Amino acid sequence: MKKSKIIWIHVDFWILIILSQFVVSYFVSQNLKTLTIAQLSLWLLNPLSNLVFVYVAYFSTWFYLKRDKQTAILIFIFPLIALFIAAYFVGNNKIASGVYCVVRSLVYAFFGILFYLGIDWYNTKQRQKELEKQNLQSELALLKNQINPHFLFNTLNNIDSLIKTNPNHASQSLIELSDMMRYMLYETKPERVPLQKELEYIENYMKLQKLQYGNTQLVEYSVSGNPDEIQVAPMLFIPFIENAFKHCTDKEKIHAIRFSFEIGTTLIYFQSSNISDDKHLISKDSSNGVGLETVKRRLEILYPNRYSLQIDKKNDLFCVSLMIYLDD
Repeated sequence: MKKSKIIWIHVDFWILIILSQFVVSYFVSQNLKTLTIAQLSLWLLNPLSNLVFVYVAYFSTWFYLKRDKQTAILIFIFPLIALFIAAYFVGNNKIASGVYCVVRSLVYAFFGILFYLGIDWYNTKQRQKELEKQNLQSELALLKNQINPHFLFNTLNNIDSLIKTNPNHASQSLIELSDMMRYMLYETKPERVPLQKELEYIENYMKLQKLQYGNTQLVEYSVSGNPDEIQVAPMLFIPFIENAFKHCTDKEKIHAIRFSFEIGTTLIYFQSSNISDDKHLISKDSSNGVGLETVKRRLEILYPNRYSLQIDKKNDLFCVSLMIYLDD
């Protein structure tokens, strides 16, 4: 909490104390006009006399929690003893005066303790929020790093195969891979990127994947709506697209893989499907792929309560439907 805010809290606290004593004095007298000079003096001077004990308790609590407990107890007890002795010698009824002053000071000391604990609680909550924010940012970076290496390994394996069968296509693939890596490494650092950039990345990825297959109509891809002016989290859709290519069991069939984007002003609706015949399951490679739990975790962090993800197996199709509600 900023120092200026803490100062204003202290000022507001004492204004409240003074007003509360005024209200008490008013109701006791039943009429403001009957307040005597002595009552008005008491109303103004009591907060000043009790201020010492509020801040004695305030700083004693700080010492107790942050520094040394024994020192805190001594700081708290000595002023009470001194007050009792002073009231004992000054007051008419010595014991009663001392006890009254100590009890009254303990009440204000209680306010001081609550005062410090309230500010300390607020500061602790703020630190926790900042720490949670930093942890989320670190986790997002880790999750994104889990996606990028997996894609890179798969793509390099594809290019390695193309070098032997079609060097020209391999060269073109390297150029496209270079463009994609440039985007992936340098342009995806912000929390949000233009949707148009993401779509261009996806289209380049699909071109790169289709180069290794003889089926030029393997993928059906459509985009409806206007992606301009829309910002999304980077590398959000590529895990689904990557997995569709990886797990498609019949890459000879026309439109065995389908992707579609429906873009509105307030939401993005993405659909993915690929042929997935249980009789022709593809054995997993040795690399660790990006699991659905990782993707879901990233969605929970980036779009809490603002996304809908459905994953279904329909006959011989593996289908993904993802709806994202855009930022305000």
